[in-house]
Amino acid sequence: MAGLVLASLNQRSILVGILVIVCNNVLTAAAWTTTAPTSIQRSHQNNPHSSHRIGWSTTQLSYRDDEHDTLESKKKSSPPPAKDFQSRMKRMAMRRRETGKSWRPPNVQTATSLEDFANVIQEGRTKNQLVVVRFYANWCKKCQALRPSFDKVASSKPQVIFVDVPVTNTNVELHQGLGVKSVPFAHIYCPEKGLVVEEKISRRRFSEFEELLEKHSS
Repeated sequence: MAGLVLASLNQRSILVGILVIVCNNVLTAAAWTTTAPTSIQRSHQNNPHSSHRIGWSTTQLSYRDDEHDTLESKKKSSPPPAKDFQSRMKRMAMRRRETGKSWRPPNVQTATSLEDFANVIQEGRTKNQLVVVRFYANWCKKCQALRPSFDKVASSKPQVIFVDVPVTNTNVELHQGLGVKSVPFAHIYCPEKGLVVEEKISRRRFSEFEELLEKHSS
């Protein structure tokens, strides 16, 4: 009987000891929770330049928000582009194209009939000037590609008369009578000798034609 009483007392003492340990742990945790923020705040006050992780992250996010607001305000405050800017640029481009197409060297003439052609040849004889004729057609791509080279040579030789003779529905007999079977084609007329060069020309072989022109104009 005495042994049973002693065993019961030992179990009770063990339970009391466990309860004491648990109570002590709870009190310690509560005390740390209460004093921890105060310690962090004191360390920050003692060293204002130090920044713990939570405070730095909050400051960084606040800075980024301010920067975003600043960029948005700049976008809203910037003046909108002029509405008619594109239309003005298009008009300028079209004007330049039209000017480039219409401009020709002053010594380039156009003959659309047999009478016009005869008058130009007679002018060359009267003024003792060389006459260079280019036969072409508006639908001919090779003729269009050759025009800049023709105008360039005309600009470099203002003492020579250059003539453009286009193919039309009313002057087919003019080309046939002059022996022009295809375009682009060229003639060179000297004041004394008359027709000295008649040949088919191209952009690739235009340098050869320039040599012939230089030969007869010198």
